[in-house]
Amino acid sequence: MNIISTFIVWTWLLGIALVVPTTLPAGGAQESIIQNRKDNVGSPIIALKDFNLLSSASKNSSILTRVKAGTPVKILKIWDSSDSEKWLLVNIAIQDFNQLFYKRGWVNIGKS
Repeated sequence: MNIISTFIVWTWLLGIALVVPTTLPAGGAQESIIQNRKDNVGSPIIALKDFNLLSSASKNSSILTRVKAGTPVKILKIWDSSDSEKWLLVNIAIQDFNQLFYKRGWVNIGKS
């Protein structure tokens, strides 16, 4: 009887040890940064490279300004276009002549 109870306890421990790590965050399929931020839209991020701020979510739209790397960018909306491109409506702070201006525009982040 003691051998059976020991076998059951060890089987239970082995089962738990094999199942629990699958629920931990390390490893497995990882989402992109944008997908992780869907629940956190609105908090600022830092631009990692220079990009153009566009007036509308289309390839032919006019350029409002050039945003430099290191500029804080606040994401207002994420939009998937009909041609499976992903666009972000962003708000950026631009300092010009010792005044702080906020500009809103669109950024294309590529195919989704």
